[in-house]
Amino acid sequence: MNATGTDQNRVSRVLVERYLDRLRRRRRWRRLSVTITVFLSLLALSGYAVLWHTKVFDVRKTPVSGIKVLTRQQVLATAAIPAHAPVAGVDTGAVKARLMTLPRVKNAWVERSLPHTVSITVVERVAAAALPDADGSYVIVDADGVAFDTAATFSAIPAHVPVIHLEQFTDPRPKIRAATVTGALAALRALPDPLRSRVLTVSATGPYAITLTLKPSTSKQQAVTVVWGGPEQPDLKARILVALIGRQAEHYDVSAPDAPAYSQGSG
Repeated sequence: MNATGTDQNRVSRVLVERYLDRLRRRRRWRRLSVTITVFLSLLALSGYAVLWHTKVFDVRKTPVSGIKVLTRQQVLATAAIPAHAPVAGVDTGAVKARLMTLPRVKNAWVERSLPHTVSITVVERVAAAALPDADGSYVIVDADGVAFDTAATFSAIPAHVPVIHLEQFTDPRPKIRAATVTGALAALRALPDPLRSRVLTVSATGPYAITLTLKPSTSKQQAVTVVWGGPEQPDLKARILVALIGRQAEHYDVSAPDAPAYSQGSG
C-alpha cells in the first residue's frame, strides 16, 4: 500500500507539473501575441502618419499623357493637385471629377504611385462634325453628339470636319432635331476613314432625309452626293456605298439598302 501510494503521488506531481507547464506556455504565448499586436498596431499607425501626414512621400511629379489639343498646364490647373501634398492623401476620384468638367475631356484616369508620383491620363473628344449656330459660329461635336468646342467662322473649323446643315430642317421639335443629328453622326461613324475624310457637308430636311456631300475623287468629277435616308442600318449602308463608290458616279442612293442606286450628272 505504501509503495502504491508513493507511485500515485509521483504520478500526480507529474500531472500537476505538466498542467502548470501548459499554463506557463499559454501565458507566454498570450504575452507574445499581445506584444506582437501592439507592435503591429504601432507600426501601422507610424506608416499611416508617414503616408498621410508627412512629406516623406509627397507629390513631386504629375506626368500627363493623352493630351493633343489641351495643354499640360490646362490639365494640371483643372486637376488642382496640391504640390507636396501626401501622395496617399490625393483623392483620385475628386481629381477625375474636376478633369471631367473640361468639355474636351471624354475620360480621365488618375493613379497614385509611391513615392512621389500622381499620374494623369486623359482621352480627348475628337471633332466629328460642326453644327451652324444662330450667330454664324459653329458648334463642334464629337461622334456621340457632345458639344465641346466652337468655331467662330467656317474657316476656323478643324480640317476634315464636315458641317451638318439643318437650315432647311422642317420639324421644330428639339427631340426630332437631336435624333436627326444623331443619325447624321451615325452615318459618319459608319463610313471607313477614306470615305469619311471626303465628306464635305451633311444636310437634312428631316430625320429620314439625310444627304452627304463628298469631295470628288478626280479633278474631272463634280462633288458627289449620297442620299443616306434615315438613321437605320448605317453599317449596311456604308458597306453598300463602299461597293458602289468605285463606279465614279456623282449620285448615290443607299436610303433603301435593298435597292441601292447610282447615276451620273443630273440624272
